[in-house]
Order: sequence, then C-alpha cells, then structure tokens
Amino acid sequence: MSDKSMNRPNILVIFSDQLRRSALGCHGNRDIATPAIDALARSGVSFCNACATSPICVPFRFSFMTGEYAHSRYVPGIEWRMSPVERTLADDFNAAGYETIYVGKWHLYGGHGRWPISNAKRAGLTPIPRDHQGRWKKWLAFELRNDPFDTYYFEDDDPTPRKIEAYQTDGLCDLAMNHLRKRRKNAPPFIGVISVEPPHPPFVAPKPLMERWKNRSVNPPLNFSVPDDVAQRRLIQNLRRYYACIENLDMNVGRLMTFLEENDLRQKTIVVFISDHGELCGSH
Repeated sequence: MSDKSMNRPNILVIFSDQLRRSALGCHGNRDIATPAIDALARSGVSFCNACATSPICVPFRFSFMTGEYAHSRYVPGIEWRMSPVERTLADDFNAAGYETIYVGKWHLYGGHGRWPISNAKRAGLTPIPRDHQGRWKKWLAFELRNDPFDTYYFEDDDPTPRKIEAYQTDGLCDLAMNHLRKRRKNAPPFIGVISVEPPHPPFVAPKPLMERWKNRSVNPPLNFSVPDDVAQRRLIQNLRRYYACIENLDMNVGRLMTFLEENDLRQKTIVVFISDHGELCGSH
C-alpha cells in the first residue's frame, strides 16, 4: 500500500430503496423526524436537484454501479442481468488501492428472468456467482428479498445462505460495522456500500415503530388523489407504515455515524446517503 492511498478518505455509501425525497425532514416533511439524515444534509452537501434517470431499481443500480445511462446498455427494467465485463465502481476503487465492501441488496444478477417476480424469496436464497459480484472484494450481499424480517445474505463465494437474525436494515448495518471493526489498523482506505431494501414495500418495520405510527396523523402529498374513502384509508395507512420504515432507517444512519465517531473514522470518512428512486404515496 502506498503512502498516497493511506491519506485518502474512506467512503461509506448508505443506499436506501424507494425513499421519496419529500419524506425527509431536511426536505420539508413535518410528519416525520429524521434527525440523523437531516444532520448529514446540514453538515455536508445536499444535492437537491439530483434525479434518477431511470427511476426503477435495476436501471438505477446499473447506472450507480457503472456510471453509464441505463438506456445506453439497453437495460429494459427489472428482469435483466448485468454483464460481468462491465467496469464497475469497485474496479475503479480497487485500482486506487481501496478495500471494496458491498453489503446488502444487489439486484443486478437478473434472477427474475428465471422465476416470477413475485418469488423474491427464491431469488434471495440464490447465491450470486463471484464473477457477477462486480469485483467487490468483500461481499455480504444477496440479489433481493422484499421481506425485511426474512432475509439471507451470502459471503464472498460461499453458496450457503446466512440468515439475518434481525430486521434487515438493523442486521445489514450490524454486518457492515462488524466487518469494519475487524480491519487491521494499517488497512488501506475502504469504500463500503450498505444497500438496504426498506422503505421498499411491503412497508413493515420493527413492532414498536409500527405501533407508534399506527394511528398517527399524516399529511398526504398535495396532489394526493384517490377514488373513494376505502382507497384513501388504505393509502394513509401505507404512508404511516412507510414512515415507520424511514424512521428505522434514520435511526440506523445515526448508529453508523456514532460507530464512525467511536472508532476514530468520522473525520476520515466521506458519508454518502442516496436512494435509487422514490415512492408515489398516492401522488399523481
């Protein structure tokens, strides 16, 4: 490892799924408190006009991973597999002497082409071959699951599924922090991605948060429109559940920032918080 690489900052990317911009306090939401995410926005740079050019999971993840527009590689939607010859974010950081770490949802292996999209459990129990992992040196990840209380991950090239014995966002953050704790003191800088599914549907959070949000008053988007009272009640309830997931996400952002501070990493680490795309929440 060169002296130059030792002086480079670590990079931690917190990658949420289906998080709407207006669901955060820093973007004007008054129904939910997101103090940890808001603190990141205040203390750093907030890209208020950034957009997902293809606001659906797989095309966005392809662009994030390669820097290419999804349409330039004919990424049609969800049922698609990224070629292992695509140059990825990990390739650039590997070449720069970084340890590259990927934790959580991948969604670039294209399992849906072999089974129905509804069968996320089967996709989540299928290991991703090492040559399809984008050259991330440390792999603690899975294709997708869409059930944050029943998620498994795979480590490196081991095909054995390992159950996350916690709510998915909590468990994936624990995995990342545990790995970083074990790094030797003279290790090279790292780039770590923690990719969590919540607040992606089915909008379920740990029980205390679900209870806290059960009957809370919420304000739907200004262009909220539903055909009848039944649909309105359903959408309001989904919005409450959605906020419960986001509150848990914010708590985990706080945990990660505390971890960095306690392990003398905060001043050495650039933290990036992103989402692949938003959620309509009844908007039109």
